[in-house]
Amino acid sequence: MYFERKIDRWLIDWKNRKEKSPALIVGIRQCGKTESIEHFARNYKKLVKLNFWDNPEYCSDFDGELDVDTLISNISLRFPSVQITPGDTLIFFDEIQECPRARLSFKNFEKDGRYDVVGSGSYLGINGYVVGDSTPAPTGYDDVYRMYTMDFEEFMWALGYSREQISAMEEYFSTKKPVPEPMHKKFKELFIKYACVGGFPKAVKAYVQNDYNLMEAVRVTESTVFDMKTDFGRRKGKDGKPLFKPAEVARIQNVFELIPTFLAKENKRFITSKITGGSSKEKVDAIEYLQQAHIVNKVYNLESPSLPLKGNIIKSQFKLFPEDIGIVTSMYGLDTVIAMNKGNLGQGKGAIYESLVFDSFNKGEIDTFYFAKESGLEIDFVICYDSHSYLVESKSKNGNTKSSKTVMAHPEHYGKTKLIKIGDYNVGEEGDIMTIPHYMAFILAKSKILL
Repeated sequence: MYFERKIDRWLIDWKNRKEKSPALIVGIRQCGKTESIEHFARNYKKLVKLNFWDNPEYCSDFDGELDVDTLISNISLRFPSVQITPGDTLIFFDEIQECPRARLSFKNFEKDGRYDVVGSGSYLGINGYVVGDSTPAPTGYDDVYRMYTMDFEEFMWALGYSREQISAMEEYFSTKKPVPEPMHKKFKELFIKYACVGGFPKAVKAYVQNDYNLMEAVRVTESTVFDMKTDFGRRKGKDGKPLFKPAEVARIQNVFELIPTFLAKENKRFITSKITGGSSKEKVDAIEYLQQAHIVNKVYNLESPSLPLKGNIIKSQFKLFPEDIGIVTSMYGLDTVIAMNKGNLGQGKGAIYESLVFDSFNKGEIDTFYFAKESGLEIDFVICYDSHSYLVESKSKNGNTKSSKTVMAHPEHYGKTKLIKIGDYNVGEEGDIMTIPHYMAFILAKSKILL
């Protein structure tokens, strides 16, 4: 069973370009990179796949000259039954971070232009990942696509909802008219299911194939998160020795385990000094590893919520959000998932719902920040939308927006801002304040693309 993904259209467009560079697909492990590329390969007569993680011996094919004819000759010897021909064959380098010279060869493949080449990897953002290898990373010779776990829209596709049904929801957003109650209720229920299942394709598949059994989906997500946490200790350098010392692995795992604790706090700011063991630099490195592996994301505090937002960030103050909402809910345990599904979440619901909003923003590639002052002023998120600075209040129900009102009332101090309230609302707009339900957060990203 293959679920349609947003990368499908991107890959087809890439294939149809007259002039193109090799494609490089990056993203967190288990987000569906390999499956989507193999599905895309059906558009070719043949697929040649080199997985450098499962078959490290393939790296030796790139030890010599990197001219295209030599490489094709070397690869052909690995696959004698496949005749590699331009236009008919897709060459796929999986887990390409394990073979830096395969990545370096993109430069020659791009200049040669005869072959369609795709690479994928989860750890390409990690500097010095292959310890002992000084191969430079090429720049400007690949078309990069950042892939995420499934977002809410892809989740609805997987459950059989059509584009027309989703477009109907988008129409209510664009006109700012309330969604009819039966539709509103159904989308709220679907969004809660998405929050429980998360976006890892294997978990969604388990949910669908087991008659929408949440427990099966949660079990898969928990297994995926467990593998992710233990994976830190399995990374190896070029010499085959472990990349990290036991103390470093423990530090990275400690960062991972601290995330739900800080998200549950009032201001949700991550305190680096709370990481166990190591120097200040080593603690920062542990966070950096998780960030570059696409497992967590930093959301920085702002000096002021005015445009340009990136010019106002405070690098020492940030929140950490996992890449996928399923990671968050699995961290809080099965009891939390059950309570969420029944609508019985307690004090911890603020962390879940704020993480859900971030999940939508992040997967929609909206640059996301927050604004907090020692005085107690606290804005959940700040984004740029429709060429304006928007404060975003994320509430599980329809909570207090006192801080936002204070900021909006004093443009002389904070700049001109507008407000988006995301909670247990229907759609509405009054002046500079927009209200939307949680399930519509992903549409903000879609409409941003269209601006």
